[in-house]
Amino acid sequence: MEFMKLHLPDIIEWDNDTLSDVYGKMTVTALERGFGRTLGTALRRVMLSSLEGAAPVSVSIKGAEHEFSVLNGVLEDVPDIILNVKSLAVRYSGDETVCLTLKADKPGIYTAASFECDEGVTVANPDLVIAEITEESGELDITIDVERGKGFVTQDEWYNSSKGREIGTILVDSWFCPVKKVNFEVESARVGDRTDFDRLNIEVTTDGSISPSDAIENSTKILMRHFEMILGIGLEEPVTEIEEPSEDTVAEEETPAVEETLAEDVDLADTDLSKRYIKILSAGGIATINQLAAKTAEELLELRNFGAASLDVVRELLETYGRSVAI
Repeated sequence: MEFMKLHLPDIIEWDNDTLSDVYGKMTVTALERGFGRTLGTALRRVMLSSLEGAAPVSVSIKGAEHEFSVLNGVLEDVPDIILNVKSLAVRYSGDETVCLTLKADKPGIYTAASFECDEGVTVANPDLVIAEITEESGELDITIDVERGKGFVTQDEWYNSSKGREIGTILVDSWFCPVKKVNFEVESARVGDRTDFDRLNIEVTTDGSISPSDAIENSTKILMRHFEMILGIGLEEPVTEIEEPSEDTVAEEETPAVEETLAEDVDLADTDLSKRYIKILSAGGIATINQLAAKTAEELLELRNFGAASLDVVRELLETYGRSVAI
């Protein structure tokens, strides 16, 4: 199927004057009419719902058996400390539960920078105030369990998954999404004499555990993965069970077949390659095994709708015919 040529954006840039670890504004222009809202809505939805992050799951505080306790010599009560803990922005990419610990027995204000973290864990907002010891008799002994996840998980959901059953363990609502806010607006843009194009301005605010540019990049990858699945690129070809030939059969048949394949060209339509891949290659002027083997990996990846997964399929096909992608 042929499509009228669509105008693709020629400017995609960040506002370097305002770009930071927690805020960024990106402009994409010029887009065909309607594509500004299409891209903005899709990216916003994914950033606010599907990005993974790390967050506190439970808190244990020495001297507090439940979340309504009061600590002697500490300015904040336990509910206030819990609220501060829930605001922690944590960088962690592992799969196991990790811990943050804070132990103090001297008067002073203690922030997130006071936590001792397990390996691979860092706190992105070290200036966050956790609690203040106001008296010599005051003491803070806090242990926080941190996990990596997606979306929002309530205390009840954690409890139903058998967490927090120990006395003194206080479960917290966990908001894993590292993106706090996403806004976008669509303006008119000019291309030549036409003024009906779109300019997309998208603003991203994160908690500091991920940069705005990484948030955009990861969201785009999630969308691309879904689109690839729709196209069939990410779908594995069904594997049928084939009876293994005997050694005599291999000795008699395999060698002549390979020699015949190398001697003559084969149309892609006569191979086991799926019709979708045949269409993609045909659009690039590739119709036979010899033409396919003459292409380099870089040339194949430049074809429309041809990705890394497609390249693996092509390499497997060429191997069955004793060929390989050109270097």
